[in-house]
Amino acid sequence: MIIRNCVLIVFGFAAALSAQTQSPRPTPRRQFELISIKPNNSGRPVVQGNPLTYSPGGRFTAINVTMVDVLVRVYPTRRAQMEGGPDWIDRERWDIIAKADESEGEITPEQRQLIVQTLLEDKFKLQFHTVTREMTVNALVVGKPQQLVESKASETTLTNGRRGQMIFQRTSMVTLVNTLSNVLGSPVVNETGIPGFFDFTLDPALFLTPDARDNFDRTNAIVMAVQEQLGLKLEKRKAPMEIMIIDRAERPRPE
Repeated sequence: MIIRNCVLIVFGFAAALSAQTQSPRPTPRRQFELISIKPNNSGRPVVQGNPLTYSPGGRFTAINVTMVDVLVRVYPTRRAQMEGGPDWIDRERWDIIAKADESEGEITPEQRQLIVQTLLEDKFKLQFHTVTREMTVNALVVGKPQQLVESKASETTLTNGRRGQMIFQRTSMVTLVNTLSNVLGSPVVNETGIPGFFDFTLDPALFLTPDARDNFDRTNAIVMAVQEQLGLKLEKRKAPMEIMIIDRAERPRPE
């Protein structure tokens, strides 16, 4: 009897220890109940704001988007910090319309990125890994006295104007550095310390010489526009950056 009790005690202690040390199971990601994905051959959109829309009733739409357009908005990365994958992820455009199960309630802001990540990993067969590398980056810093006008707009938009103008509405410094990173093709980090949202226009064409033709001239024109029109500066620095390496991506079957 004593031996049996000892065995039970040891077994109970081991079970309790296992229960204490076992990692909690991750909460399952929410998924869309209905998904429609179709190719869009209408050409590039005129407005370059955020093409991802979340609407009441658990609805999600992304019209005339590339896979990269969606990737950079639901993962902590930018195009300049992505490598690998087939070339169509930048070129081919899609209309994505999805709806979550209403019985699970509205899609909360905390669920938005995760539920679209699940869609990409399921329908586009996305697989990736990340590495950290020290890279040369452009740090956005305050230069001249601030020339930014606080926004009264209700939505964040980026519209292409004439001669390559970029018209920003309700734009934060974080959104600006993400845009500059994609336009310049190199990482940009925000070191302005400026909070809030602003309306402004960047007009790089004012800083292009008549014979400017290559990317070097255009890049310099954008840097000058940021400095002269916004009172900010881009400075070269070294910084560790996380790189997303795409191991796999497949065209979704139209649904």
